[in-house]
Amino acid sequence: MHYSYPVLIPISIILFVLCTIFFLNKRELFAEEISRTAMQNPILLYYFARVPYSITTESGDVTGLVASPAAQAFRRAGIPFQWKKMPFKRQVETINHNKKMACGVGWFKTPEREAFALFTREIYQDRPTITLSKAGNSKLEGHQTLASLLSDKNIKLLTKIGFSYGTYRDGMVEQYAPSKVSVPSNNVQMLQMILAGRADYFFVSEEEAENLITSSGFDVSQFQKKHYSDMPEGNRRYIACSKQVSTAIIDLLNKSLK
Repeated sequence: MHYSYPVLIPISIILFVLCTIFFLNKRELFAEEISRTAMQNPILLYYFARVPYSITTESGDVTGLVASPAAQAFRRAGIPFQWKKMPFKRQVETINHNKKMACGVGWFKTPEREAFALFTREIYQDRPTITLSKAGNSKLEGHQTLASLLSDKNIKLLTKIGFSYGTYRDGMVEQYAPSKVSVPSNNVQMLQMILAGRADYFFVSEEEAENLITSSGFDVSQFQKKHYSDMPEGNRRYIACSKQVSTAIIDLLNKSLK
């Protein structure tokens, strides 16, 4: 006669399965709790008007190359948000102070910013950066690479205070230490400075160059664009949030951005 014996499962396996189920349920409950909190307190979504990245429409909505995918991510994740227009430098200061549930859209990711902000997956990648200078300015003509351009101390670079041009360009500027003038001005005022001869050029994404010129009341023929052979692919842009925004919310946004 043959007897069948019950299969004995090691207690360690049983405990592992029970613990896994417990922690998965806790994670789901935690995510739901985070979502309920967000429903009561919409996240402030900072932007600054910059064609074609973030544009305020007549209806008051905000659209553009970085604004639209950011808004879609929040809506898909079911996380309420409220647009708030703010200069970029103040965005950095506010998110660094970490007093509000707030995020900025279209940020570049740098080691310095990662120390105080939480970043989502990328929401957009720029085309390669170019330089804008005054039409007829021959100082830039002999430079086919960014390294050559930044090495020339007779050419003055115009930069915006507190603004990152991406890890590669920031690193190159630090390495070659070109002649430079830094201002808190917006891009329109920077164009005026270029035309007035107070600086020779500044970096700009190719997407916004023409819109920037025409929307500022200038003519495209007043400026010249230039590409460089060693300029890498465009920067990736992200949603950057204060640490008042939980990692659970960042996870929900990342799932929406897949």
